[in-house]
Amino acid sequence: MRPESKRQSGFTLIELLVSTTLGLLLLAGIATLFVSTNRSYRENDLIAGMQDQARFAMATISRDLTMAGYWGGMLGTGNLIPNFENTSTDDDDTSAVQGLLPAQDCGPPDIAWSFLVSSAVEFRNQDSATPITSQWRCLGNVRAGTDALAIRHVAGQTTASMALGESAVTLRPYHFYLQTNGTAGTMIRWGNKATDNPTAQPLAPNSFQRYYPRIYFVRDFSLTPGDGVPALCRKELCPSGYVADSNPELASCGAGAAGAAGFYSECIAEGVEDLQVVWGLDDPSDNDDIVDRYTATPTPDEVKTQARSVQIHLLVRSRRSDASYLDEKTYRLADKEPFIPSAVADAAGTPATQQTRHFFRRAYSTTVQLRNLGIQGGTGVK
Repeated sequence: MRPESKRQSGFTLIELLVSTTLGLLLLAGIATLFVSTNRSYRENDLIAGMQDQARFAMATISRDLTMAGYWGGMLGTGNLIPNFENTSTDDDDTSAVQGLLPAQDCGPPDIAWSFLVSSAVEFRNQDSATPITSQWRCLGNVRAGTDALAIRHVAGQTTASMALGESAVTLRPYHFYLQTNGTAGTMIRWGNKATDNPTAQPLAPNSFQRYYPRIYFVRDFSLTPGDGVPALCRKELCPSGYVADSNPELASCGAGAAGAAGFYSECIAEGVEDLQVVWGLDDPSDNDDIVDRYTATPTPDEVKTQARSVQIHLLVRSRRSDASYLDEKTYRLADKEPFIPSAVADAAGTPATQQTRHFFRRAYSTTVQLRNLGIQGGTGVK
């Protein structure tokens, strides 16, 4: 007698449909979770990058403003001897002023702008009717509607010291320094030899501190013209190896001839769309070094003689856009008209990656005390 064959059974059509539906729902949930997580990661990455750029920009400007008007311990520039003779008389007798020819300087052509040390800070408001190139002609691209400011000081750290009885000191060739004994000083440009005997200025014991004239501004590109990434930049004085360009923003430092000097741009933060500056002024009637009023439109003389603090306002955006994000916020910086990105009508054909309304933004502000300006005395070098 044959054994009864075993019967095979499988899923019914209904069971297959139910399991397939459940699988599709599970896959849809996983896909939705992945898309949401990926979007959150992308947003957080863009925002974190934007915040890092803003933090560095604020720290850099604040540090420079805190140092504005610092002259190696001298109380002002009244004792800064109007003597620009170089220390190295045997190999390069070029004075500090002559070491930076008018064509290489940044200010108006009739003055040695870089060495106007009596003006520790200078300012240009975004509403100024005067072209910015008439004030600082080394600027080749300044974003419309943004402020700009210049700062002068020497380094807080001594580059080299020379005690009584010492006959030589080592400094970087062609660099600009303040040589001071804490009471009097002179601005010099070192010669082409690192080690030399500074016999022209017998101020020993003394110190040598690197001189920094800088201009902070916002331009429309970061690395190359037309890249669409606004950036906070500053003009730096290149003491040697300067390479000029028909576009001042493309001038560089380091690859040129030894001793070639000029101003070049160094961008310090990407995504900065706006810089606005408000000045805290001390009323000259009391002259107590306490801020009595704030203004975004001070006169040059008020900035020079009454400024005691500065409010820095930055509008920073993410480096890349997100087509799924719409910035509907309103931003108000200092004296400027409110900015509403969602109301901006981008030019026809502008890709989503460059449309104003699709970037993440934050407004940042800080107040910096101009601690050195209140103790300045004298009229500086003429």
